[in-house]
Formats: sequence, C-alpha cells, structure tokens
Amino acid sequence: MATQIENESISYLSDESPAQARWRLGILSAGHGVTHMQGAVMPLIYPILMNSMGFGYVELGAMLTFTRLVNGLLQGIWGAVAKYVSGRDIIVLENIGVGIGIGLCGLAHNFAELTGYVTLGQIVASPHHPIGSAMLGKWFSKTKRGAAQAIHFATANVATVICPLLATLLISVVGWRGTLYVFTLPGLLIGVIILFSMPAEMLTAKSKNNLSFTAGFFEPLKSRYVRRLIVTASITAGGKGIGIMQTFLPLFFLNHLHYSKSVTGVLFTLFTVTSVIGPMITGKLSDRFHRPKFLSFLLYGACTMSFVMVVFSSVTIRVWLLCPILLIMGLFVYGYSPVEQTIMSDITSNDLQASAYSLFFGITFAASSMWPLVLSIVVSHFGFAAFFVFVGLSYLAGALIYWRGNWSAGSADVANVSG
Repeated sequence: MATQIENESISYLSDESPAQARWRLGILSAGHGVTHMQGAVMPLIYPILMNSMGFGYVELGAMLTFTRLVNGLLQGIWGAVAKYVSGRDIIVLENIGVGIGIGLCGLAHNFAELTGYVTLGQIVASPHHPIGSAMLGKWFSKTKRGAAQAIHFATANVATVICPLLATLLISVVGWRGTLYVFTLPGLLIGVIILFSMPAEMLTAKSKNNLSFTAGFFEPLKSRYVRRLIVTASITAGGKGIGIMQTFLPLFFLNHLHYSKSVTGVLFTLFTVTSVIGPMITGKLSDRFHRPKFLSFLLYGACTMSFVMVVFSSVTIRVWLLCPILLIMGLFVYGYSPVEQTIMSDITSNDLQASAYSLFFGITFAASSMWPLVLSIVVSHFGFAAFFVFVGLSYLAGALIYWRGNWSAGSADVANVSG
C-alpha cells in the first residue's frame, strides 16, 4: 500500500532551528563547490594538454566517459554505506580527497597518467551528490527544499565561476601544473571546517536485517515514479551545464569560432555566472509551482536556446552578440538540474532518501556517462552544429516526459512503494 509523505509526523531542522539549517546548508554547499573544482578547472587545461600530450576529441570523450562511469557507479553505493558511517564523515573524507586528487592531476606527463588522476578525482568525489542531497532532504521541509537544493547547487557553482577565472590568471603565471597544485588547498580547508562544525548524524537507520549490507537499499525502485525520474534524468543529462556544456563550450569557442584563449576564458566565465543565478531563481519558483511542469518549461527553454546556437555555429557572430545568448541559455541549462533533483525528495520518504539519491545519481550518472563519448564523436565527424542539435533533442525529450507524465500532487507524494 502506498504511504503518503505528508501524513508522516516529521520535524525538520529548517522549521525548528532555521539559523542552524542555513549554516549547514552554507558549509555543505561550500563542500559541493570543492567537489566541482576539477570539472571547473580542467576544461581550460584540456586544450593545452591536447596539444602537448597529442590526444584528440575522441580520446578526450573516451576519458570523460570512463571517469564519469566510474564516478556514477560509485555514487550508487553510498546509500548503503550511510547505514554505517555518518553523512558528515563521508563528506569530510570526500572533500579532502577531492583536494588531493586535483593536485595529483598536476603530476601527469602523458594521457594515461592524466586519465588515472582524473579517474581518482572522480572516485573520491562520488559521495557528495547522493549524501549531500539526502542531508538536505532530512533538514528542509517540502516547502523549503526546492530553494535549499538550488542554493546548494548555485553556491557550489560560485566555484565554477571563480575557478575558471582564477585558473586563467594562474596558468599564465605559474603554468597549468602549478595552477592545479594551488587548487588542492580549498578541499583540505573545507573538509576540516565541516568536521568540526557539523554533528555526525546518521542519515538512515540500519535495517532489521543488519547482516545484509544492501537490505532495503533497492526499496525506492519499487516506485514507478522513482523509476521514471531516473530514466528521464539520464536523458536530460545529455545537456547538463556541468559535465557537458562546461567541457565542450571552451572547445567550441577555441576551435570552431577561433576565439583567443583570453576571450574564451571570459565567455566561459560569463556562461558559468548563470550557474549561480539560474538555480537561485528556479529553485525558489519550483517551491511555488507544480515542480515537474515547471521543470518541463525550463527544458523547453534550454531546447530553444540550443537550436539558436545551431544557427550561430553556422554563421559569423560577433562576441558582443554571443554574450546575451550565453546568459539566457545558461539560465535554463543550469536552472533545471536542481529542480530535477528536488523531485526525488518529493516522491520518497525521509528514511529512504539516502538510498533513493544514491540510486538516482548512481544510475543516471552511469547511464549518462556515454554522453561525452557520443557527443565527442558527433563533434569530430559532424561538427558543433550537430552537437547542439543532439543536446537540444535531449532537452526536448525530457520536457515532454515531465509535462505529459502523471506527476499530480497525489502521485508526487508516494513514499516508498508504488500505488
């Protein structure tokens, strides 16, 4: 029998102690920023390494596919691990590991070594999305969690704005290796702050069958709404701002539009500014509207802007005209992901959210890890116009599913089993 979340008697930190909830959200978001440092900095370094190490688009796409597949598969285990280790301790180890991992990338001398170090960085970064999202689901009530997830997403993306700009400056001063060594420090610092400022709360209780590591772990998949969300999120991952756009846009600016490295850095930074603004707007609005239909609207917007980019990839365009296009596109592209993730909290009960988010991120990251390879082959053989067509179609498919699917208020409150 289906259980309704709203009938559960649950107290949330956001209602009982708003100041403490805001502090935890802030420091957890800072840790999220550390998690994304590698993805923010490396796209500016890949073009340099492609020349010096002698690899091309397909090799880059294969490396990104492999490393993200590893990351995605590992995200799928943390819901089970959370029965034995506190969420705080998992995040602390993750942040410190990410800091060390990005520094190790500075030791690479060939493509094989680079792949190994990037893979290590993806391994240690794997806990944050499922564990961090489950923490927010536990701390914030349904009427506040959309904004909380968005702040978690957007505050972290301050790093995606600042890091490329700092990296652009540092590369010219200390080189790409020295730049990566500098970016080791934030992970170590934030990890220590989280350790001493956040209680070691358990996200989920051990199951009655404590002998089984995975007991109850797959329970969320019994809900057809959870299954549908996972499949649709795997499709829309073909155009995510972090992972896809942040990897391919610098290459588009440099190799297709033939802009200089400095202009590319400025445009890339401008685009990533929307990763802060977009989620802050969409997350708050998603708490006021029917979340899946609002998400559909965002994906329709992203699709439209992708086809606008198809036009601009085929004609000569001045930089000043590209700037507003990038800003509008970024608002949609970065705005949809946190709303999509928040839906998981809406359709699962509190005690299953660690497992639900672990399954969500594990399956969607693993399934969508083929996107970088597919898109790199598309770019290599058909060019960037075809790239934007593929990305636009992924947005369109997701928009149709969220708009037409049965995401009524009643069905969106299903807790742990399908009705």
